[in-house]
Amino acid sequence: MSKEAEIRKCVLTGVVKPKDELLRFILLKDGTILPDFNKKLDGHGFYISNSKKILEELTVKNPLNKILHTKTVVKEDLPQMVEQILCKKGLDAVNLARKSGDLVLGQEKVKDIIAKGKAAFVIEANDAGDDGKQKITAMAKDMEIYSLYDVATLSKALNRENTVYLAVKNTPMSQMVRLALKRYQTFLNK
Repeated sequence: MSKEAEIRKCVLTGVVKPKDELLRFILLKDGTILPDFNKKLDGHGFYISNSKKILEELTVKNPLNKILHTKTVVKEDLPQMVEQILCKKGLDAVNLARKSGDLVLGQEKVKDIIAKGKAAFVIEANDAGDDGKQKITAMAKDMEIYSLYDVATLSKALNRENTVYLAVKNTPMSQMVRLALKRYQTFLNK
């Protein structure tokens, strides 16, 4: 079975989705629940819908005891821990695209690559100026625009000053970056 075709069921909602659209967790022997997105930890693995809201509800009312048939411990900071991991994975993916030469930085260069039809999608700082956002949005038309990070976060991650607009070139690398950003965006918005 190919990776794209692998589906799993959310233990909380019962929704069946591709694995990439769910979050994997493990149950340690002491009952602690931990994120295990890379499938490297020992323990009983299970999937939960990619939603901050669902994880926040899980910290208040824990139905996992009944679902997993064992005593479970869900720490209060689990949603924040998952958010930090997904945020970092998104930034790491963007940085990898930069290192591979598949990332264009700066408003004028981004506008140029969009005009040439070579951009897969755009990343803009969520605190970018309205006039710049309008120009990029008008050029990007139906292209995805991710506004997940502020200027300071993007600048620090890419080791550059004043990083506001980025475009990922339409290469195989763009799929990996898109997946990481989409997972983070979905987590925040659902």
